[in-house]
Amino acid sequence: MTAIPEDVAAAASCCHRTDEVAGLAEVVADLVQIAIWQRPVDPALRNFARSVLAADELEQVLEADVATLATFDPLPAAAHAADPAAARAFIADVRWLAGMFAELTGASRLGVRLVRLQKPMCPRFHTDFVGLRLLTTYCGVGTEWLEHEQVDRDFLGHRSMDVPDARSGLLRPGAVVQQVPEFAVALLKGDAWPGNQGRGIVHRSPAARGEARILLSLDVLGQAGGHHGFDASGEGVRAPDDDDCCGGACGGGR
Repeated sequence: MTAIPEDVAAAASCCHRTDEVAGLAEVVADLVQIAIWQRPVDPALRNFARSVLAADELEQVLEADVATLATFDPLPAAAHAADPAAARAFIADVRWLAGMFAELTGASRLGVRLVRLQKPMCPRFHTDFVGLRLLTTYCGVGTEWLEHEQVDRDFLGHRSMDVPDARSGLLRPGAVVQQVPEFAVALLKGDAWPGNQGRGIVHRSPAARGEARILLSLDVLGQAGGHHGFDASGEGVRAPDDDDCCGGACGGGR
């Protein structure tokens, strides 16, 4: 393993790791670009994701009103039929995560994406032009990310001139690609967070490893009061005219 240079290792991490859900709120701190709640794996939910959701095509792209989350159902009918009890438990977990995310962000409406992925949707390192995005992988490998100080952003996106990230100069000497654990909940701060343009967490989809991933992503679509600087209109903020940032095209498919 390559040693991390002292100047890079000594830099403050842009990641806040926590064993408690309340620790996710630290994502609002200026230096934090990703907060990871390393929640315990629920074997029943993971088994449902692997044996039922990963067994067939799955691409649920939905909107949820926070006021009616108690009746929100992100699953297709076939998943209910395959294992009704496990489906109810899975829905309850998604609703709980959505409610927690809405409470943190002040959202009144959420974009919900539940997908089965067998290949990387966003294989190049990039940032997202969003405020906050929640990601959790119910089964399979999680999103990969880099520390802020280990990235030369002059080589993000089109500025790499199509040279692979490993050779473009994007990764500073000693950079270590890190990964969100399976079943952990991550909040990723993007370039649309107030005062954060050019500092959003640099991340990518993991390489395919022969198994399907079941990924949930949540985004803010509307807010009651513009909490934490999001656009209260729900229309979002226009992404800059450059492809260093990923807006709606990736759709949270990490």
